[in-house]
Amino acid sequence: MNVYENKKTIFDFFRFLNERKLKEAFELLDDDLHWWIVGSIPVSGDYDFKKITFGFKMIFRAFENFQFTLKEMTGEDERVSLVAESHGIRTSTGKHYNNQYHFLFTLHQGKIHKVKEYFDTVHALWVESPESKEI
Repeated sequence: MNVYENKKTIFDFFRFLNERKLKEAFELLDDDLHWWIVGSIPVSGDYDFKKITFGFKMIFRAFENFQFTLKEMTGEDERVSLVAESHGIRTSTGKHYNNQYHFLFTLHQGKIHKVKEYFDTVHALWVESPESKEI
């Protein structure tokens, strides 16, 4: 796969997520996926294929109108770097979730094989707490 095809895979992955075509999105993930999420909050840590697909399903259940907006993407060899933003309403708290992300994807034979995900963990905790005020 070349850089253009790898970038298209990442673009398609997020397009499918935004369209709630989870089956199609998950088909772009390698069976031996390793997805790492920054920080020390409950969602931080290491995920395999089963855990990350379950996590995405939970996100779409927990948030109303959850969407990713892709901002900047660059690629080299089998790596794609993506800056993105998300928006959604947390159904349990009514709070607007708007986070900024950096993803570093490594692809293998056209599938997403490794991911490093960085985002604002303080904002993620805030949106979960019904008693916290706007930050």
